[in-house]
Amino acid sequence: MSVRNRQRLSPEVRREQLLGAATRAFLRRGYHATHVEQIVEEAGVSRGTFYAHFEGKHAVFAALVDRMLQIFLDARPALPEPEVLALHDAETVLRLSYREVLETFWRHRRLLRLLLEEAVGLEKGFAARVEEHFQAWHQRVRQTLDLFQERGVAHADLDKDLAADLVLGMVERVTRRHLLGPKKPDLDRLVEALVSFELRGIASAA
Repeated sequence: MSVRNRQRLSPEVRREQLLGAATRAFLRRGYHATHVEQIVEEAGVSRGTFYAHFEGKHAVFAALVDRMLQIFLDARPALPEPEVLALHDAETVLRLSYREVLETFWRHRRLLRLLLEEAVGLEKGFAARVEEHFQAWHQRVRQTLDLFQERGVAHADLDKDLAADLVLGMVERVTRRHLLGPKKPDLDRLVEALVSFELRGIASAA
């Protein structure tokens, strides 16, 4: 074991080290084929060090899932959203929101790949975690649509629950298709496409 890995690290730093090693191991082998042995080898620590922080493979993967979901849920524009008085204001709100979301997804694409390719298909509480955060995302989209409808930007008979489902499905598909590869996509193009499609679906004829 190297001198670096024998250093006495704070619990927080060691936990981060283990999470980073677990991420790399899960990405290479998948959840089912990864064992604690591979994680500790990747981290360059003993099994005892690992178990001082996590009860097992399930626990470290659950910590990664929770981290992923919270990062994505917290993705919001740094600037305050403009007041929505007209369609162009709604367009600005959507553009800022989509840009921040896609930038966040790209920065954390390795974690995102784990979430979409591993966690979604697993049992042991992972599906419930993902569904809980999906509902939080759905509620956020629904609140935006409520605001647009209140301001006369979205048409009065819009099915906002269904529209929120469609928005989330659109974002997920774009993410899987364009954001999980090694080459950064043209985010401006993706943002404009998402904004255009959403506005076409919800905009009032007035």
